[in-house]
Amino acid sequence: MIRSLVACFCGLCLGAQVVQESFQRDPGPLDFIHGEGFEQRILQSLTGDALVGLDAQGRVVPRLASTWEIKDQRIHFTLRRDARFPDGSTVTAADVLWTFRTIQQSQDASPSSRSILEGVELRGEGSRVEARSSKPPGRLLLELAVIAIAQAGHPEIGSGPFLLQRAQGEWQLTAHPHFLHPRLQGLHFRLLPDEQAVLQNLQKGWLSIGGPPSRPGLTPPPTHVEVRQPMNAQVIVWSRAGVEPLRHLEAWRGRAFPPGALGARVQASRGLWPESLGFPPRAIAGGPRPSPQGRQWEVLYGAGDDTTQRILMALRETARQEGAELELRPVETSLLYQRLLNGDYQLICAMNVFDPHPWSVLDLLDPAGAENFSHWRHPRFAEVAARLSTPQAPAWKELQDLWAQAPTSLPLVDFTSLVWVDRRLKVIPSSLGLYLSTPGAAGWTWAP
Repeated sequence: MIRSLVACFCGLCLGAQVVQESFQRDPGPLDFIHGEGFEQRILQSLTGDALVGLDAQGRVVPRLASTWEIKDQRIHFTLRRDARFPDGSTVTAADVLWTFRTIQQSQDASPSSRSILEGVELRGEGSRVEARSSKPPGRLLLELAVIAIAQAGHPEIGSGPFLLQRAQGEWQLTAHPHFLHPRLQGLHFRLLPDEQAVLQNLQKGWLSIGGPPSRPGLTPPPTHVEVRQPMNAQVIVWSRAGVEPLRHLEAWRGRAFPPGALGARVQASRGLWPESLGFPPRAIAGGPRPSPQGRQWEVLYGAGDDTTQRILMALRETARQEGAELELRPVETSLLYQRLLNGDYQLICAMNVFDPHPWSVLDLLDPAGAENFSHWRHPRFAEVAARLSTPQAPAWKELQDLWAQAPTSLPLVDFTSLVWVDRRLKVIPSSLGLYLSTPGAAGWTWAP
């Protein structure tokens, strides 16, 4: 495998000013309506534009919309006139309305995008778009930053700073004229599902950017520097077996993951929701934990996900000390997601990256939430959620208390992003990762 990669990288080295990167999983065809998953979001952020962006500090900044105004619970957007699709046509309100309404009306559209647009009313003409929903406008504005706009009738075409060409399992992106004025010539992604292969490519200088395995003692080669980014990312376990296994996992996770056990970028979670979003640690409510002696639960996880596998193996050993058994079963990624949607599991484990605002946890609780796979319900949810007008609203504590009574998911570990970057490449770290903030890769430069 490595020999073949040597040949592939020859002639496409960093001297050509093209960023060499890799995907752990195949993102599938570029599709702004149906595409889902982290790798797909990276492609969409490079090739498309949302109405607004989030900068490296998580603040809303202009993207397709040059300005916006919140009035009478409605958000009024004015589209910029220099936004173009690859054929030269201007991005208009018709493209925005087609994208949003197609997502709303398509049962097989991206679940996370459908969740954001649930109940959103839209209208627009020319360069003006208006959006209204029952959500606080501040929340809706933040959420719209993750939905890139497609050309009407063409779910595979966006207006972003890079053009995509895919051939033989590789993704080549080339810069073109765009209002963000990309400074890179382009990016070149290859599929490297194995962490060890990524590490070897980084050490040999064949990758410009890469995440090394989460292993103690690893240091970047002289050609690269280490970049750390606070992330709103957790490995989460969803339960269809009730709250009992989650209560045991809550007790085991601290012992299973002592500081440094899983490397510098992973630490045991301490609560029910991400502390990085401002939530204080909160334990599952209830009396003394029952004995797990003799209990057995099957845990599904993504095949090839080495980090999650190591996390689960550490938990399994801790569970065995109390006489319980976690049966770990790897499942192909697309099938794993399907089983999540169908509720076909006892316990299922996967990484979730939250958007950088507290409302993103509602996807775990809302009946229509994109991550409410275990169908959590509470009769007071709608009433409490309606009072979440700001990130500091007192209702957040009430909602966390409701969730703590019988949660259907539990975070196991929190992540800090740790990537190795070619020291000649100047990137912009962000809590969204290197690619998903604005300007993202369009703002990177190579040192002269």
